[in-house]
Amino acid sequence: MKKSIRRQGILIGACALALSVTASFACTRVFWNTNKQAMVVARTMDLFRSDEAVFTVFPRGIERDGLSGDANSLKWKSQYGSAAIVCFDKATADGLNEKGLQVSLLYLGDSDYEKRDAKQPGLSYSLWSQYFLDTCSTVQEALDKMKAFQVVPVEVAGKQWPLHLSLADATGDSAIIEFIKGKMVIHHGKQYTTMTNEPSFDQQLANLKNYKLFGGKLAMPGDIDPQSRFVRASSFLKTLTAPKTALEAAAGVYGVVRTTAIPFGAHDTSGGDSADTWPTLWFTIADLTNKIYSFQSTRCPHLYWVELDKLTLTEGSPIRAVDAYDPALAGDISDKIPVKK
Repeated sequence: MKKSIRRQGILIGACALALSVTASFACTRVFWNTNKQAMVVARTMDLFRSDEAVFTVFPRGIERDGLSGDANSLKWKSQYGSAAIVCFDKATADGLNEKGLQVSLLYLGDSDYEKRDAKQPGLSYSLWSQYFLDTCSTVQEALDKMKAFQVVPVEVAGKQWPLHLSLADATGDSAIIEFIKGKMVIHHGKQYTTMTNEPSFDQQLANLKNYKLFGGKLAMPGDIDPQSRFVRASSFLKTLTAPKTALEAAAGVYGVVRTTAIPFGAHDTSGGDSADTWPTLWFTIADLTNKIYSFQSTRCPHLYWVELDKLTLTEGSPIRAVDAYDPALAGDISDKIPVKK
């Protein structure tokens, strides 16, 4: 996911804030946790190539290995079933479990992981999301488990992908986990509802204050730079009207995240050095309250979903999987996903 160096001077009153930004173009996450109908997360996946996405249903009781590439790899058995998007046949990019915990992996070029400590069990970041989906019911529980292992970057689809992770649960709790300058940084609280890419999350929050609706004077930006998408998603999320139903809540947050989508063939006009941009490949919408997980490819107008309460997630049940980009998929597919071959 390509980088560029962007220098942005922002004049607020008599003060100038100069930001050196390493920008990449990949993904947006939005969490609407202030309405009374449903806690809903929507996200985009932006990438320069196909991610070979597979819509997968995992039952309880799966024995897993953390695939850290060394002798001390984390081992666990899944306690909860989940629906997830698996990319490159090994990385869980996004998912929702039966307890209403939602997890997303997004690109963060500034990521700098901790030096490997062989005394700690290692967990490949390709399974970081899946570990939480398998073993946790709340954000707090997931954060507590971070103390028991070390996230390890490994090669996936021919490269190492610098990543950060977001968590959300059915109570409205939220967290962002990043690795900056070799140290883990956690932002935990219901106020952390938007995530994009570069720069680091603390810098995104500082930049947001320069814009209208957040104490500043600048107008909402319209380009596709990660900082601009962060401001735009945060602004629209703040002004959403109260939904009357859970369906309206899902539609509302979906409408917000769609304002950050990047069409195929788009050009970056933010002034950065990027030669091209990465288009949005898909959206997910996760209703954490009602345990409904939806997917839409940007190459197809059909939206489809599963209701986790309808899925067979008992231990010993088979893993089920289907090509996420199959244009024949539409509506409720809870009983239409074949056993994984």
